[in-house]
Amino acid sequence: MTLTDKTLLYDSTDECLVEPAVLFGIIDHYTRRESRQDFVIGTLLGSDEGGVVTVCSSFPVPHTEVEDQIALNSDFHATMLALQQRVTPQHKVVGWYSTGESVNTNTTLFHEFYGQDVERPVHLLFDVGMGVRRMSCKAYVSSGLTLGETRLGTMFNEIRVTIVNGDSDRVGIDTLLKMTSGATTASPGTGELDSVEATVKKLLRTLEGVTDYVDKVTKGEATAEPAVVRLLQQLVASAPRLPAESFGKMFNTQVQDMLTIVYLANLTRTQLALAEKLQAVALS
Repeated sequence: MTLTDKTLLYDSTDECLVEPAVLFGIIDHYTRRESRQDFVIGTLLGSDEGGVVTVCSSFPVPHTEVEDQIALNSDFHATMLALQQRVTPQHKVVGWYSTGESVNTNTTLFHEFYGQDVERPVHLLFDVGMGVRRMSCKAYVSSGLTLGETRLGTMFNEIRVTIVNGDSDRVGIDTLLKMTSGATTASPGTGELDSVEATVKKLLRTLEGVTDYVDKVTKGEATAEPAVVRLLQQLVASAPRLPAESFGKMFNTQVQDMLTIVYLANLTRTQLALAEKLQAVALS
């Protein structure tokens, strides 16, 4: 027995924090699925601190559907997990994801598989909408449904889901919004430079604010806050001590590498467009 659409809101401190890259990865996995598959599943990686699960990355896991039987490729899961932990050893398995509208009888099967290695796996259910309804994302944890000493089934309780993003994610999302708005007609390659310019300007404004605060404290116009002083000390200690000439050379090298990547990307885009036109002419 499995509770499907009769899920309960888990009223506790449990929460699932999901980074945007994870959701984009799920959508990409769903668009690349085989035509006969109705849903996709995958493994979630991140951290679990006191009931707050942070999902930082994920990877797809193939599964097969034969009539009424579903099998998960556990060997592929183990191989991909070993490779992922070689790159990010601090991330561990925190649960799994699937696409669909609601939990069903298959949810218990996959949840038990991930429960073998995770004490309390999180199930992230992503509804892609398929153009009919808005996309939605829900998270569940399971608990046993018992009557006395008899186990009747598994109950899935919904927990809070929060989408979190860092500065790098925010820059990427802002760039996507600018591209989809159609308000600007910038030439190819200028988007990357605009992002760098906006980031540098933001950094300069922040440095000006810090400088003004330090000047006011040294002049006695403001009181130094211990927390701010500690943060400034950590910032100064973490900054690399490089000569101005070495830093300028390193910065110029990074800029040249970025411009080279932009040039190669534009060249590839042009070649693909030309190939598509030649193919269209050949077919006609």
